[in-house]
Amino acid sequence: MTQQLISFKEAQNFLGFKSPASLREYIQQGLPVVTVGNSKRIDIDDLKKFIQDHKTVKEVN
Repeated sequence: MTQQLISFKEAQNFLGFKSPASLREYIQQGLPVVTVGNSKRIDIDDLKKFIQDHKTVKEVN
């Protein structure tokens, strides 16, 4: 299994966030971060799992 590690900027773009603060909020809520040397990365599979685990469905009236 190959890990695909992406930068915070790439994760922010993947999620469609304009502000890095939104991504930081996900990290504070438990999105795992991988440290590679002096760089911090996010495993794309962890990001997709985090999204799936936090998905909510709103009922439309």
